[in-house]
Amino acid sequence: MSSLDKFIFKQPFEWAWLHPKHWSTWFIIGLVAVCAFLPPALRDWLALRLASLVLKVAKKPVRIIKANLGLCFPKLDQTQRDAMVRENIEIAMMCLLAQGELVFRSKKYIRSRANVHGWERFEQIQAQGKIAIFIAPHFWGLEFSGMSMLARDVPLATMANRHKSPIYNWMSVKQRSRFCDRVYVREGGLRVMIKGAKDGKNLFYLPDEDHGPEKSEFAAFFDTQKAALPVLSRIAKATNGVIVPLYVAYDRKAHKFELTVEEPLDCTAGCSKEQEALFLNKLVEDMIAKDISQYMWMLRIFKTRPDGEKSPY
Repeated sequence: MSSLDKFIFKQPFEWAWLHPKHWSTWFIIGLVAVCAFLPPALRDWLALRLASLVLKVAKKPVRIIKANLGLCFPKLDQTQRDAMVRENIEIAMMCLLAQGELVFRSKKYIRSRANVHGWERFEQIQAQGKIAIFIAPHFWGLEFSGMSMLARDVPLATMANRHKSPIYNWMSVKQRSRFCDRVYVREGGLRVMIKGAKDGKNLFYLPDEDHGPEKSEFAAFFDTQKAALPVLSRIAKATNGVIVPLYVAYDRKAHKFELTVEEPLDCTAGCSKEQEALFLNKLVEDMIAKDISQYMWMLRIFKTRPDGEKSPY
């Protein structure tokens, strides 16, 4: 038994979850399941109506979105910022209601839901006998980008965050394990990713997570500073992997996801921690700037602040 097996994400079904106290959770799962089979245009129409409700009742997430946008875009007036908040919530609801497709629809259907651009770049990496380290910030379509690639039989080392609800944990494992033979929890960290690469799997790296002040370096990010974890070069050197930005956006007019495999990058040659932090933040910034509404602005990405600066949350 490998020492990393303890990081395998397991959540077997429990009959106790059928207790009435869990019925609200099952109702939400049932709603997502129904939405998986609705025509995307109809589902997006429903998402727009739910977005108006979310704006009224989800006070804390909306407050976080406003705080993040305020730090990044301080020159925007209130009208512009409110419009950005609404559009962000609308995209969020469209992507969340589409989530059931990843659990309940076929591999063929999932493949049909995304237009893929730049696939030849990944094929060139495969032809060289190397693995790709996909750099994927927290866009609302992030889950769909990963599952879309798994549905195309791309071997990936995939991870999942634990939820407070064991039922959601069960659903999360069920979703990812449909096309992936092994799912790890994020606590496995670099060791799990490096092992996955050695097993011939491509990697997903999320460069915008806040890992706290001990391991991070601050660098410019839009009109503020953001903590970044400068370990990408170490991963690339340890795995001989190729760094490939992966961009995903939801096209609300076509009701489909747009997935782009971008030009490979290199940050491994003579790069200090400060330079790598700037490299990562600039990469994330450039990808977000393509369509600001696609990013998960309700994440607490500025939880770690420079000395003397108050938390925006």
